[in-house]
Amino acid sequence: MKFGAIYARSSLGKEKQGDTVEHQIDMIKEFAKREKIDVIFDEQFIYEDEDSGYKTTLLQRPAMRRLLGDIEKGLIHTVFFKGISRFARDSGESITTAKRLTNKGVRVISMEENYDSDRDDPTIFQIFSVMAENESRKTSIRVSLGNKQRARNGDWPGTTTPLGLTKVKDLPEELSKALIEQGRRKHSLHPDDFAPTVQKIFHLYVKENLGRKRIVSWLNDHGYKTNRGKLFQEKHIVDILSNEAYIGNIVYGKTRYNYVEDDELNKKIQQTVRLDEEDWVRAENKHPAIIDKELFDQAQKKIQEAKQRHAHPKKFNAAKHPLTGLLKCGLCGGNMICQKRTNKKKDGTKLEYRYYVCSTYHKQGRNVCPQANVNADHLEDELLEFVEKKLKVFVNLNMNDRVKEKDQKQQEINKDIHQIDIMLKKKVHASKTLLESREFYDIETFIELNKEIQEEIKKLRDQKANLEDARQSLNNNNAKLELMDLYKDFQKNKPTDIDHKRRVFHKLIESVVFKEETVTEINFYNTLL
Repeated sequence: MKFGAIYARSSLGKEKQGDTVEHQIDMIKEFAKREKIDVIFDEQFIYEDEDSGYKTTLLQRPAMRRLLGDIEKGLIHTVFFKGISRFARDSGESITTAKRLTNKGVRVISMEENYDSDRDDPTIFQIFSVMAENESRKTSIRVSLGNKQRARNGDWPGTTTPLGLTKVKDLPEELSKALIEQGRRKHSLHPDDFAPTVQKIFHLYVKENLGRKRIVSWLNDHGYKTNRGKLFQEKHIVDILSNEAYIGNIVYGKTRYNYVEDDELNKKIQQTVRLDEEDWVRAENKHPAIIDKELFDQAQKKIQEAKQRHAHPKKFNAAKHPLTGLLKCGLCGGNMICQKRTNKKKDGTKLEYRYYVCSTYHKQGRNVCPQANVNADHLEDELLEFVEKKLKVFVNLNMNDRVKEKDQKQQEINKDIHQIDIMLKKKVHASKTLLESREFYDIETFIELNKEIQEEIKKLRDQKANLEDARQSLNNNNAKLELMDLYKDFQKNKPTDIDHKRRVFHKLIESVVFKEETVTEINFYNTLL
């Protein structure tokens, strides 16, 4: 029984044009039926990812990880996707991942490009991938330019509107119709039922002099919710207090986001580029204001004064601390983040204290999650001691020299793979030449010659796949050597500084759960530990 897998990815802009995940799945099933591709589709082998083409690598996407896991188990015969742009927007990622699939003996079919790995040369897929990436970037530029013009016209350029404001077209039908008859644009903004909440936030901040955290606690304690029915977080308050939409203005293009790959963490990270104000689009008085301009200006003045009071010569970067991204709260499941507090003694000496705090508590208050803070140095040292003991046990079990000849074997395998690549290139060229000159052969001779070449190509690819499996096996031995080297490094130079601790933890540990006053769970990447 041959199972066909469908990989589908949603895209907000495409969904508006009817290109939903469901539509992609239906099209692929109809395509396979029409082309008489002998596979069975089962719900468990349909993999759906949300729109994340630029923001995540392929391996970060949950559905893609599940697909690759099922392929490793030998469950999948053929992988279908609607088009390479739905598979991946980055050409390098799409080419590498497709190669990974075919090396496992999986057939890859892209419907829009009419690509079939059983029939077409891998070079064709590479060309299509580069073309798809280029088209995706051109589309992104067109969308940005279109949004700028919409902002100039007084239309809200985004899909999600600020709290307290709704697009005219999305208001109750009677009100929407009346406003449009008065000359209002369908995509312009208008105050809604949450406008009083926004007014209350500005009042608490300016008139009652509450800080952002106290405003969050006050709102949540008094039963206020966002327009999505969620509890308030500090980020909501920050965004609201600085948003000119509340005084009737539309501002677009303040920032640009770049998504780059972090080789150390094997994921894409977002870089925010702040643009000069002269490059922004600002359209003033395009819709009714919720907040009086004088009150809004007072809020901006307070925000600037607070920034100056808390300005530090060196910014505290919580993301660079040893357990950031690894430590989870055992009470609510949220991430725990690192913070720093400076205390001053009577003699004027400053003492810095690092601690991990539950992000849910940090954003929404103690009423939402009561997890107590934990001393960062104490927790990190406790985990380092545990890791060292784990490494010691492993090394004592693996001190025999089972992997001495690894490097020599790997060089031999790489040399064999290189020779196969040369032979494959020649055979593929011969296949193309035969195809171009088919008019000189009768049909029987052409089929026989082509079949002979394709069988040789398949044989070479099988040989290459076996060699790559052997190389991967050696890489597993690499993991053993790395653990041994890490333990030796521990003995010579035990990690003491923050950067060294972070490297060790992120190399070995997938997650740590801290509940109430103790570590309750540690998950390691390496199954050897």
